Amino acid sequence: MTQDFTVDTSLFNQRYILDNSFIDTSTIKVKVKPSSSSTSTVTYKQIDNIIGITSTSSSYLLQEIEDERYELIFGDNVIGRKLLNDNFVNVSYITTDGKDGNGASEFSFVGNITNQDGAAINPALIGLVTTDEKSRDGDEIESISSIKYYAPRIYSSQYRAVTSSDYESVLAYIYPNVESVTAYGGEELNPPRFGKVFISVKPRNGDFLSDQTKRDLIQKLKSYAVAGIVPEFIDLKYLYVELQTSAYYNPNLNGDPENLKTSISNALTQYSRSIDVNKFGGRFKYSKAVSLIDTVDSSITSNITRVLIRRNLISEIGKFAQYEVCFGNMFHVQEKSYNVVSTGFTIRGVAGTVYLADESINRDKGRIFFFTYTEGGTPTVIKKNAGTVDYMHGEVLIDTVNITSTVIANDVIEIQAIPHSNDIVGLKDLYVNFDMSNTKINTVQDLIASGENTSGSRFVHVHSYYTPTYTRNSKSPVSTTNSVLPSTASSSTTTTTSSTGTYSSTMTTSTPTSTTTPSTSGGGSGSSGY
Repeated sequence: MTQDFTVDTSLFNQRYILDNSFIDTSTIKVKVKPSSSSTSTVTYKQIDNIIGITSTSSSYLLQEIEDERYELIFGDNVIGRKLLNDNFVNVSYITTDGKDGNGASEFSFVGNITNQDGAAINPALIGLVTTDEKSRDGDEIESISSIKYYAPRIYSSQYRAVTSSDYESVLAYIYPNVESVTAYGGEELNPPRFGKVFISVKPRNGDFLSDQTKRDLIQKLKSYAVAGIVPEFIDLKYLYVELQTSAYYNPNLNGDPENLKTSISNALTQYSRSIDVNKFGGRFKYSKAVSLIDTVDSSITSNITRVLIRRNLISEIGKFAQYEVCFGNMFHVQEKSYNVVSTGFTIRGVAGTVYLADESINRDKGRIFFFTYTEGGTPTVIKKNAGTVDYMHGEVLIDTVNITSTVIANDVIEIQAIPHSNDIVGLKDLYVNFDMSNTKINTVQDLIASGENTSGSRFVHVHSYYTPTYTRNSKSPVSTTNSVLPSTASSSTTTTTSSTGTYSSTMTTSTPTSTTTPSTSGGGSGSSGY
């Protein structure tokens, strides 16, 4: 799109308003000519602050006005060069469809094309254009709540990135597609990495920043950062929160339990989109969730709700690698084993589907072991010491292993744990996500409230505590007395996949926390969790 203006100094307050909404402001180009018939042009540069701007700077400011439109503001010969009478201003820009334009990957030629001699070229000879990555970063205009949140923080930073909060504010300013951002200094790590700041970003329409976007943002941050501080982007890591809720209801007030389930699901879904969760530093508030369930319908008399936390480990298929999966929340040790369980995977040298679980050594530490299992049967331990678990810090370390496939698509192994607290916090670069797709909702008739069984002799009791199962998707509760544990397994029932002497020393990190060093995109085998 193009739009032209002719400067008329006889007008008291001439304005240069771009008439279209949904303008991609990064594509605005402003050229000024002495007059409409002149052949010489000066390109004006868009600025966001007046630092370094002189009376001769060819620059302009851009401000949003009513009806989602923009206005150009030129200098006054004090801050920026002033336009003269009869100057001709040509503005070109691109309008977008916001997030509706995301995901485009194939394009065909539409229009006319000529060769160097001016002869027309048959469009049928123009092949389909393919791209290396799909279109991305499209979004609606910034919301009022976002402006209220970031504007004072940008002002406080004075367009400088010194502290971690400055980086968060500046990044949201230079990359408006940010939904949530976290930044922390390398000095907070153990061992510390001085001179670095680590940044993780959740885009509004997607899960990860592309490598090109990371490079662009690092280049832009150089204009704001203090010399000697190196920003480094790390991939987004999800900490999933799942619920298992049983709502007691009075059947005299509601005869449709399925509809009641839907109402509870809708209410929890609404909470899952709230400002409490779905962000870095987010916090799932248990009291809010259970109170919300109770108020969904007048027929609900109470609810029993259990909380689980989950991380997704991305396997390095066909490679010897170690893994670290950090939850950032203390684990609850309820049983001798199977407090931490997983979905299935296969490993080199072992037939059948393998699972991992924990066996506690004490209240603080435990060991990870591998086992095979058939639903309804007894686990068979195949490796006693496959890693360690730190219950206090919520960290799972898996020793060197060659994973060849996973039951879940995209090389994912889901690792589930029981949190010590029902309030779940996103630590550092963990992004809290209330996972409604894996939240289970059940309804139970309250026979006491309905008057059907006032003595309570037939009242259905729902367990308030999680009942461990052998695997994440198993229906069989753990019977520790009948299970073979690593500490009791005989050598005849325990096998290993290969000699530890053949293992690679490659370290694969799923999640950095305050006790580890973040993984980078450098050489070697690498894995990331989400």
